[in-house]
Amino acid sequence: MMGIAKNKVTETGFHFMLWGFLIVVASLTQYYLIGNGFGNDSNLVWLIMPVIGVPIAFIYEYKRGKKYQTTTKFDKVYGFLWSGFGITLVITIFISLAHHINPIAFILVLVGLTTFVSAAIYKFTPLLIGSIVFWITGILCVFVAVPEQLLIYAGAIFIGYVIPGLLLWKKSKTNADV
Repeated sequence: MMGIAKNKVTETGFHFMLWGFLIVVASLTQYYLIGNGFGNDSNLVWLIMPVIGVPIAFIYEYKRGKKYQTTTKFDKVYGFLWSGFGITLVITIFISLAHHINPIAFILVLVGLTTFVSAAIYKFTPLLIGSIVFWITGILCVFVAVPEQLLIYAGAIFIGYVIPGLLLWKKSKTNADV
């Protein structure tokens, strides 16, 4: 039982990579669209992201759940952390848009918090560095125009999600071979 619980405290990095790549692509696509005169219509690119990401994430978790039959208290807490983040994210975006405020700075700060907690749970320094990058870039976004915020957002997500996700993926594959 202890061995099963120990193995469950393993993050594969899949979700960090999935959402990281989707956010980077959406940010860069919107930046391109704004630069080519699409204005507010460029925001529609963000609606495509969950249409692609949510089904992939659910399928991955479904298959992973079949592989690991045991659910620990840790799994539930970690799930609540990221579910709470998702709910808070939707509310934050809604409030920001209702007040005609770009939500990127707020999103980066929220992502910083959940990534910071994830770094503490997994004792994984690249996630800790990522959380610091998110907080710094969240502040930086306050001082730049929206198109440049998209580039900052893409860069921060790449550093804070994609790179740690790839490192976690590699680590989980190495640990699986042991």
